[in-house]
Amino acid sequence: MTRDLNQHANALIEHIQTRYHEGHRRALPELLTLAAAIEAQGIDKGLVDALGAIGRDLEQHMFKEEMRLFPMMEQGGNTLIERLIDDLHREHVAHEQGMDCFQARVRELAQAHRTNGALQALAQAVEVFAGELIRHIRAEDDELFPLFCAPVPTAGIAP
Repeated sequence: MTRDLNQHANALIEHIQTRYHEGHRRALPELLTLAAAIEAQGIDKGLVDALGAIGRDLEQHMFKEEMRLFPMMEQGGNTLIERLIDDLHREHVAHEQGMDCFQARVRELAQAHRTNGALQALAQAVEVFAGELIRHIRAEDDELFPLFCAPVPTAGIAP
C-alpha cells in the first residue's frame, strides 16, 4: 500500500470512528429512552428489547472493526483481511435488515398514533439513526473496504 493510500485509509477510519461509531453510541441511549417512554404508555411492549438487540449487535460489530479490522488496515492489511471484510459486510446486510424492520414497526405505530408526540419523536429519531447507519455502511463498503480488496456489492442497501 502506497503512503498516500495509507493516509487516505487512515483518514477514512478516523472519520468513520468519529462520525459514525461515536455518533451511534451517543444516539442509541436517547433512542432507548424514547422507546421506553412509548412502552410506558402501553403502546408497544418490546420496542426497547428490539432496539437493544440492534444496539448490541452494532456495538459488537464496531468493536470488531476497532480492535481487529482498523488496526490491520492501519498496518497496510494482510492476507486475512479480505475474509474479515467479507464477514463484516455480511453483518452490514444484517444490520440494515434489522433496522429496516424496526423502522417499519415504528412508522406503523407513528401512523396509528399521529397525535402522540413521544411516538412522533421516536419515529423521527429512528429515521435519523437509520440514515446515519446507511451512510456508515456505505462509507465502509464503498470507500474503505475497496482499498484493501475488491469492492463488496451494495445491492439491497437503500440510499
